[in-house]
Amino acid sequence: MQNKASFKRVQLNLLQAFRGIAALLVVLFHVDQLSNENLNQPFLFDFFQFGSAGVDYFLVLSGFVAVYAHWHELGQRSFKKFKSFLTKRFIRIYPVYWIVSLVVIAFLFVMPGFAKKGDLTLEFLGKSFLLFPQSEAPLLDVGWTLILIVFFYLIFSLVFILPWRFYFPLVVLLMLASGTQYIQGLAVTNEYPVLQLLTNSLNPEFALGCLAAWLALTRNLPQRKSIFIAGSTLFILVGILHAYDVILDIEPLQLFGTTLLLNRVFFFGIPCFLLILGAASLDLNKGTEIPQSLNYLGNASYSIYLIHSPVVSAMTKLAVKFNLGNSPIQALLVSFLILAIALTLGCLFYSFVEQPVVSFLRQRLIKRKTPAKSAV
Repeated sequence: MQNKASFKRVQLNLLQAFRGIAALLVVLFHVDQLSNENLNQPFLFDFFQFGSAGVDYFLVLSGFVAVYAHWHELGQRSFKKFKSFLTKRFIRIYPVYWIVSLVVIAFLFVMPGFAKKGDLTLEFLGKSFLLFPQSEAPLLDVGWTLILIVFFYLIFSLVFILPWRFYFPLVVLLMLASGTQYIQGLAVTNEYPVLQLLTNSLNPEFALGCLAAWLALTRNLPQRKSIFIAGSTLFILVGILHAYDVILDIEPLQLFGTTLLLNRVFFFGIPCFLLILGAASLDLNKGTEIPQSLNYLGNASYSIYLIHSPVVSAMTKLAVKFNLGNSPIQALLVSFLILAIALTLGCLFYSFVEQPVVSFLRQRLIKRKTPAKSAV
């Protein structure tokens, strides 16, 4: 149990390792997806169709980290803490995201055929750069998850300025609003992007992360290893079932005369909650050691997450243009090459762009020297 007054943060190595693995899963998912779309060949028998669940891990982890990193400050209302929290989150998310977005825009203008220049309207680009909800995908398609994360951080930041009697009902109201998305006929469409954000069915995953942090910090869980194993096993099992359309494509559940949509929060959010709770409890209890490569991959996960999608998309289209990947073996080799290039570029971007940019901004805006870590 962690007392707020004497709380000292420790490096949570298992969470760091799984942060890197989650980023790798998302890359594998997009390699498989674009291999199917552009090369007409599945990658590794579509096994990594469940790789999109890496996103669920990031969302739950975002909730966990927000509580864990500010555990000693919770309950202390202060505009200074409110401003500091938002400044740190801004530095972690926006500058690197903007740099990648500008590179993508330059590429789209230099390389005709990859996108219609007319699609890049000022309104579209403005909303994409601000990570403001819109009816279409942002310039960087992974930006949709960042929109959710920014919204969560805005809501979480209010804990530093609102009395608990106001803040708690606000959170409950948002969770109830998200619950409406599980009822068929009540789901908000893309025509109302702001309302869709407020009621997004993935929002409860942030709450699961916050709950995991509270439990890990306030409860000495003797079952920590069992919880970790259960979460890991469920994640893998559900992932395999999802990859081959056994779940997430099943018929909606009929309950009390209401049609409920079984959502990924149940299938992936809960396993991620158990995995993060178990891993954090193990780390807080006696710590764990992980390979340096996994630690680096975890640190580079945000850069990899941003870089990989445009890289994989562009390279699969280039493969088609040069008649590569026409056979299953050739497509497999091309996909592995694209995977390696995407990961390498993501790591290089982290080392030579993200780290120095974030460190510079932290020194200027926060006046504190801390190593750059992943945003989620």
